[in-house]
Amino acid sequence: MGLYAKVLTVFFALRILFVLINGSTFTKIDFNLLFDAFLFGFRLDLIPTFYVITALYLIYQIFKSKSVVTGLLSIFVFTIIFIGLIDALYFKFLKEHIGFSFFHQLDSDNNISLWKYVTDYWYMAILGIVSTTAVTIWLRQSLHKTQKTNWVSLGISIALVFLVVRGGFRLKPLRTADSGSYLSSSTHVVSYNVPFYIFESWQNPITKPEFLGSFETPIASSKFAKDTMLTPNIVIIVLESFGKEYTGLNRGMTHTFTPFLNSLFSKSICCHNAYANGLKSVDAVPAIFSGLPKLSSTAIIHSPRSSKQVPSVFNCLKELGYSSSFFHGANNETMGFRSYLLTNGLDQYYGLDQYPNKEDNDGDWGVFDEPYLQHIAGQLSSQKQPFISGIFTLSSHHPYTIPTEFNDSFSEGNIPIHKSIQYTDMALKKFMESCEGSDWFDNTIFIITADHSAENLLHAYRTPSGKFEIPLILYSPKLLKPQAVRKTVGQIDILPTILDYVGYPKNITVLGNSIFERNTNQFVAHFDNNTYHITKNNWSYGVHLTDDAFLFNKTQDINCLTNLTSKFPQMEEALDSNLKQALYKYFYLANEE
Repeated sequence: MGLYAKVLTVFFALRILFVLINGSTFTKIDFNLLFDAFLFGFRLDLIPTFYVITALYLIYQIFKSKSVVTGLLSIFVFTIIFIGLIDALYFKFLKEHIGFSFFHQLDSDNNISLWKYVTDYWYMAILGIVSTTAVTIWLRQSLHKTQKTNWVSLGISIALVFLVVRGGFRLKPLRTADSGSYLSSSTHVVSYNVPFYIFESWQNPITKPEFLGSFETPIASSKFAKDTMLTPNIVIIVLESFGKEYTGLNRGMTHTFTPFLNSLFSKSICCHNAYANGLKSVDAVPAIFSGLPKLSSTAIIHSPRSSKQVPSVFNCLKELGYSSSFFHGANNETMGFRSYLLTNGLDQYYGLDQYPNKEDNDGDWGVFDEPYLQHIAGQLSSQKQPFISGIFTLSSHHPYTIPTEFNDSFSEGNIPIHKSIQYTDMALKKFMESCEGSDWFDNTIFIITADHSAENLLHAYRTPSGKFEIPLILYSPKLLKPQAVRKTVGQIDILPTILDYVGYPKNITVLGNSIFERNTNQFVAHFDNNTYHITKNNWSYGVHLTDDAFLFNKTQDINCLTNLTSKFPQMEEALDSNLKQALYKYFYLANEE
């Protein structure tokens, strides 16, 4: 049993490291709650430990080869340690654990330089190598060459331990999602055994959660037709990692790093309560351009749904005579954007391959934002009108590289991303100035938003809903009257908003709502770390896969520390119904042939 205990100790040490690296997320958490999370985490740790070490033990007993088992043990140790280290850093930025979809991002086409991450976090790489070596030597000492095996006792022991590992005589074996039944919503992420969670999320089909049961709701088509159709040019600008906290919309709680973007708020239709529908760039593209949020463990682009056409801004406006383009200065196959968008009606995709000056490459992701946005301004001027164009920036993505000539132009800020946020904001300013001199500017609506947030300083932006907060504005000096929109809106509302403005003539089934509607009953649904939740006005409500729930009033409790479940039964019932409506419609559309 010594080998089992030692592996469990390794998992325990990795969980402590996770909490230390992400300490700011758990500073307001009671110690007893953290203890419960570690205790449930121990139960999850038993699962991979039992299966792997039992398999290695049986191999050793059968073949009596210490070298073979040591080699396999080294691979296992290397895997759990490096996955643990990567996950701890990954969670710090995106606030969710690594699932199987993470490995889609490591495809050679996705332009992620692993070597760059290694050099930036060299101390973690060294820690991983040293730890792997030391732990392997430590574990190897538990292997014995001459130990007589009592196969009857061994079989009984394995059966008993197996029963403990699966969680007893329950109908289904213990799984990561069960953490919601035992732990608070603020600590269940601490309990995750990441290798086991990756294995759980291995399957790609998009399946609805059990708590939906037999719930059904009507699937109604939206009607946007008007007496007169309008054909403005539409430019959707997606700013990489531009969380709301960095901007002037951050409730005045911190210094802002987006002076130009701030200047547009009072000149635009500005959504003060806007949310991303996912935590990664790969989630943002389907949400923004085709109205499909990420409401399962599988990203739309990584699911079988990605090869099937869905309503999008590109194929809908193409019916009205629009040409379309999409610009992203990274590798042309990055994150599957190109194939997904072309499948859904996009005419032209412009990536790194189409950019003429290779000297503007940042050496990591692609072309620096400032020269790339200037290049796009010229490209748009030659595009057939009316046009719909998507633009995705990248300089504010880790490792936050900006041109050396701008190193002294911006303040360092409080965290590394702040400097690159200022650079991209400056690049956006120059882009808009270039567009203002074009003959198409006056008849163009600029929709400016972000794909997701990133690392945050304030706890308010690490809460279940706060981590999704982003800016969202519609800017057009000649076409739109400035307005402050206070209702809750999300990225999936961009598609119906565009269709509503132009007066799209066909009935269409969409998940979002037009920002121009006077409906104040809107909400945004999310899936995050095995929890489904919605944000509606000042309320944040969530249900874990195992039915455990939370309810927060963000007006009175900005840090979401007091769970109000059962305190406001009518509100909870209404929010639960809203959530189920959103999920039912999503899974209906996501699985529709």
